[in-house]
Amino acid sequence: MNGLWERIAYFFDSNALNPHGICLMWRPELIWTHAISDVLIGLAYFSIPLALGVFLWHRRDVRFSWAIWMFVAFIMLCGVTHFMMVWTLWNPDYGIEALIKAGTAAVSVVTAFALWPLLPRVIALPSPTELERRIAERDQALAELRAAMDTMVEMREHEARQKLLLDELNHRVKNTLASVQSIAVQTLNAEQEPKAAKATFVDRLMALSATHNLLVKHSWEGASFAELVQASLDHYGQPYSLEGPDLAMAPNTAVTLGMALHELATNAVKYGAWSGGGRVSLTTEFQPARDEVIIRWRETGGPPRQDTPGQGFGSRLLKQGVAGDLGGTVSLDFAATGLVCEIRAPAGQRLTPRAAA
Repeated sequence: MNGLWERIAYFFDSNALNPHGICLMWRPELIWTHAISDVLIGLAYFSIPLALGVFLWHRRDVRFSWAIWMFVAFIMLCGVTHFMMVWTLWNPDYGIEALIKAGTAAVSVVTAFALWPLLPRVIALPSPTELERRIAERDQALAELRAAMDTMVEMREHEARQKLLLDELNHRVKNTLASVQSIAVQTLNAEQEPKAAKATFVDRLMALSATHNLLVKHSWEGASFAELVQASLDHYGQPYSLEGPDLAMAPNTAVTLGMALHELATNAVKYGAWSGGGRVSLTTEFQPARDEVIIRWRETGGPPRQDTPGQGFGSRLLKQGVAGDLGGTVSLDFAATGLVCEIRAPAGQRLTPRAAA
């Protein structure tokens, strides 16, 4: 054991050695050139591993980070070696310098041997260009997937809308057929002569068609009373007027009021104001206190009527159909000066002033 310690002491003994500066003849320009150069190299060697260490600390997802840590150790030992070279310019501690160089050599060899097996795996890593290409392909695939999903959503929405439209069409067709059936039954029961019954039936179907055309114009979202009056009465070519606030009607309400206007107009042509040069005055009124809408049909200037007509299709339509559809009341006054029909209904979704809609 004493022999081992003696050998270790002898290894670090520098009494019989001279500093490296003697080899340079203590020439200042050589001494300081070596010293400054080694210091700068040592500082650079310390700065590089410090930067790599900070990078690895913040990017712990880097693959093969252990190899970079070996580089860090190797570069730092190289820096220590250069600082030691500056020290030995004035101090002959070559034993310590030899140990540092030996450590540096060991780390260098281990790093070198570790890199060669690692090299194929590193080479196999995709290049930045390849990564960009793959990312672009992935983004393109995602964009196509999103487009496909959007198309699927649109198709489902289209199918849902189509089903809704078919259900709505089915509902409207049923309502229309029910209206046609009711018109046919009432007409055939009321009219005795086939020709007269046919003419009345066709007129009522045309009135129903005119209302449907108006609703189609507004995509069956409803219609205004002013438009309904115009579509129902203009083709008679008889004088009439409309005063008061315009009304917004639901589709079914428009059909009902359209038929009512047709029956009132037909009656005016056959027996009322329009059969003898008179005129029809239509007024609308909204009473906010009672939240009620009033529609009045008033005939003036026609021939006086002595009798009160029976309960035909028109009367039943007005008193039962219109009143039931609107949830209100209908009164008919067959005065000598002309028919007065008054429709009263609560304001709501089926019938409401446009200003309040």
